Amino acid sequence: MEDNNSQASSPASTTEGKPIRCKAAVSRKAGEPLVIEEITVAPPMPGEVRIRVICSSLCHSDVTLRNLQVPPAIFPRILGHEATG
Repeated sequence: MEDNNSQASSPASTTEGKPIRCKAAVSRKAGEPLVIEEITVAPPMPGEVRIRVICSSLCHSDVTLRNLQVPPAIFPRILGHEATG
């Protein structure tokens, strides 16, 4: 049987306290297609943690927010809050 928890005991990341680059599904305007972009993510603030995300998906609330054309519509917007890591 494969040990899928081997990373749980690995040493702290070399990115601790530093910004990182990752891919994100970005919605630039209401209803327009998403664009996969490379973005910079700031280091975690006090009380936050950073996790490695293996996969993320869009759900109904993401689609609703992407299609909003009135407040609280905020663009650009990064979608995909249902993640596994």
